[in-house]
Amino acid sequence: MREQMEEFSAVENLAKKFVEAVKKGDSSIVKPYFYEKATFFGQLNEKEYQSGSIQGFYETIDNMGACGEDYVARIDVLTLEKSIAAVRVLEDNWHGYKFTDLLIMNKINGEWKIVSKVYDTLSQN
Repeated sequence: MREQMEEFSAVENLAKKFVEAVKKGDSSIVKPYFYEKATFFGQLNEKEYQSGSIQGFYETIDNMGACGEDYVARIDVLTLEKSIAAVRVLEDNWHGYKFTDLLIMNKINGEWKIVSKVYDTLSQN
């Protein structure tokens, strides 16, 4: 068995907290898992770029609120190497949008943290 299996589970579980927060429209669920200086960058509707402090992400999910029952997400751990990881989260039906999120993580002081969220909208329902 790979020594990193526990690390893969830890990274995947962190991404599950991200999905839970997005689904419930409650950033307090995922805030502890973001590095305090985390950033986000992405494209909305194939033309509007958004970037900045992760606080903008928190405000967006809190303002939009909970998703409908048709919201679904898939988590894929793309890579994990010692203290870095990349996770893809595919989301359908987030308030009419389909997102692909890449969560970039670092292990800081023995704890995994999301340091960057990069996203794109694939289409609007």
